[in-house]
Amino acid sequence: MAETPDPESDPRWDAVRAAARSRVPTPPGLVERVLRAVANNRRTELEVPGEAGRLRVTADVVDRLARTIAADGLLVSAVAVEDDVVQVLVSVRFGVVAGEAAEAFRRALTAELAGQLGVAWVVNVHVVDVHPG
Repeated sequence: MAETPDPESDPRWDAVRAAARSRVPTPPGLVERVLRAVANNRRTELEVPGEAGRLRVTADVVDRLARTIAADGLLVSAVAVEDDVVQVLVSVRFGVVAGEAAEAFRRALTAELAGQLGVAWVVNVHVVDVHPG
């Protein structure tokens, strides 16, 4: 059985390492929004209206669903729910086209949430890291 080469020895990793050294500024207002959400105890769940009332779906449930349907080469790092918007942070395996993988995952998660719960929410997928695979 042939030994699998270490993906980090691939010279294309130099671009990833260079990008990792670049400072990424905190988006304007992010810290204030997070602090306000904590101070206001903002709802971190989705509500599904139904005949018998409302079903509350927590971020943990959405997180488990996201991890279950994540495609090969895509790892879910975190899921947050705020104001009926699902925010998902993912890392992609080196060599996977990040934008395409994130968009396919976003569509799949949106469809799964709609199929399971009958309501379509906004799902945003953010690629935050690259892993060797």
